[in-house]
Amino acid sequence: MARFGLLPVCAIVLSVLAQLSAQANDDNTFAVFRQKSYYFSDSFKLNWFKAMEYCRKRGMFLLSVRNTQEREAVIEYLGSSGYTSTRKTVMFWTSANDLGEEGEFYWSTTGEHVTYSNWSPSEPNNAKVDDCTNEDCAVLEYWADRVAGYNYTLDDRSCMREYHFICETLPE
Repeated sequence: MARFGLLPVCAIVLSVLAQLSAQANDDNTFAVFRQKSYYFSDSFKLNWFKAMEYCRKRGMFLLSVRNTQEREAVIEYLGSSGYTSTRKTVMFWTSANDLGEEGEFYWSTTGEHVTYSNWSPSEPNNAKVDDCTNEDCAVLEYWADRVAGYNYTLDDRSCMREYHFICETLPE
């Protein structure tokens, strides 16, 4: 008899755990993104690897832009800093890269596959930079003088190039 009494309890526990898991994976909860804090390097540039290291040493992670809400939060943050109002071109490293497998981009900070399609037109294109360097890391870019298709979109670049970068805290 005791075994049958545990079955409904186990079913309830599993149901609650499934609901909590679904809520934890909901990337559309805007309030979560407002709890993040950001840091961006407006005075110096680093290559992708050094930018990752810089963020981690400060207890932060290189930026991931996994959906429209996160993109809007970053745009709002950069706008409030005044940085973008004084520049025609903005490029910041993100954690997106295809270093593990060409053409398969992942956010290195979360391990998630890049599914938010916010690439600049004709990107990612893995352009060859020199005889042995391809584009494997992604920047978030803005070009004031170009069409709207380049407004805060992703572009793959050589990981060894130096750009500004954005660090973020992940929500708890």
